[in-house]
This record gives sequence, C-alpha cells and structure tokens, in this order.
Amino acid sequence: MTIFQILFIGGALMLAGILLLAFYLGRSMFLPTRGKQITRYPKPTRALLVMDIQESSGNREPFTAPPPSTTPFGRMIRTVNLLIDHFTESGLQIAYVRQVFTSNFITRLHGGRIVTGRMTPSICRWVKVVNSNDFAKNRTDAFSNRQLEHFLIDHQIDELYLVGLDAAFCVYYTALGALQRGYRVTVVTDGVMTGRNWDQVLYNYRRKGIRVMESSDVMQMLNPSSASAAPDNGAYNPL
Repeated sequence: MTIFQILFIGGALMLAGILLLAFYLGRSMFLPTRGKQITRYPKPTRALLVMDIQESSGNREPFTAPPPSTTPFGRMIRTVNLLIDHFTESGLQIAYVRQVFTSNFITRLHGGRIVTGRMTPSICRWVKVVNSNDFAKNRTDAFSNRQLEHFLIDHQIDELYLVGLDAAFCVYYTALGALQRGYRVTVVTDGVMTGRNWDQVLYNYRRKGIRVMESSDVMQMLNPSSASAAPDNGAYNPL
C-alpha cells in the first residue's frame, strides 16, 4: 500500500468520524424526539415541567441564601417557585428535569461537563422541590427520557407548562417533542431565560404553535383568588 493510499484512507476515516460526530450532535441538540400520540383521557389535566435549573453536586457551597431578586436569574427563580406553589395548591403535577450526559468520548469532545458520576447535577438549591418526580435527560428534548413520557401518560396529562433553561434550546425542543405527541404546550415567559435574541425565540415559539403566557396569567387561570401573588418582574430581561 502506497503512502498516498494510506493518507487517502486516513482522510476518509477522519471525515467519517467528523460526519458521525455532526450527526450525533445534531440529533441530540437540534432535533426533537418522536413518540406515540397521546389519547383522549377521561380526566385530562395539566403539569408543570421545571427544566434544567440545576447545579453540579460537586460544587455545592454551604450557604443557602437566595440569589438577588434584582437579577434575571433571581427573578426567574421567584417566578418558578410561585408557579410550583400554585400548581401544588391546584392539585396538579410538577416534574423536574435535569440535563445529564453520559460520560463518553463524544460527550467530552463537544464540551459535556455535566456527566454521570461524581459531578452528576442536582436540582438547584433555590428551586422548591415538592416531590420525587425527578427525570434526567441526555438530549435537549426531555422526552428522550421514556420514564417522563410514561409519567405524563399515567397521570392523564395533556397540557404542559414549561419553565427553566434554556428558552432557546432545551425548553424549545422539549416543547416541540410534546407537540409531536399531541400535548398542548405553554412556555411561561418570565419563568425562562436565554442568551439568544428574545424576539426571535418568541417568533419560533409562535411559528411552531407553542403558546406563551406570563406567570400572572397562568396563576390567574389556576387560582383566580390568588392572582395577586404573581411576581412583579417588570419587562423580561434575558441573560
């Protein structure tokens, strides 16, 4: 075998590896999952999904003081916790979703740091945890965790409200995965954050049929008598 043939084969293998990596990243990051359509339930209900508000278990510090309410993150946390309270008081389900990559070579190539094992992320200390409905995902779309899908079906949920991170990625692709299964989907605008252009994010939501609402409207719908508890966050301020 000549040097030219060796170089050609090596280049072909490298190209194949790059294409495989691109396919993996595209599949896990920029494509919603597909699944069976949900049926018409005799007693359909709603659920709140708290998306990827997490921290590394290995980096927890001993303090528990909440983040300043003047920051975008602090305002988001306050909104999320108020929604958790309202969904709980209304007898509705709440599920927590965490992003956890498997520890493999491809994950590390594209920068995955929140991997299983010692650094497995936990729900952020400032988020109210009211149950054990904790689901880990390894893609942007939370429906990549089949246990979450079964949980929603078992509880006859046909309408989802999404809060958390990131509005342009995990929240968005989870919403798309839900729509493909027949769920009605609402993103709570003051309960999410993103570093992307917010107007473009909103346009993408509406173009795909994802409803957007402020938390005050959601809480008014759930419990009209307690709507005064809605946060006064002012204008949305993304990262």
